Amino acid sequence: MGLAHCPLCVGLAVLSLLRCSALALMLWRLCAREAQPRLRLAAS
Repeated sequence: MGLAHCPLCVGLAVLSLLRCSALALMLWRLCAREAQPRLRLAAS
C-alpha cells in the first residue's frame, strides 16, 4: 500500500504540497525583494 491507497490521502497530499509550494514562493519573493536594493547599492 502506497500513498495512493485512498482518495482522501491523495487529496491531503496534494493540498499539503500546494501549501508548501505557496509558502516557499512567498518566502522566495520576500527574500528577492529585500536583496534587490542591496545589490543596487553594491553595484553603484
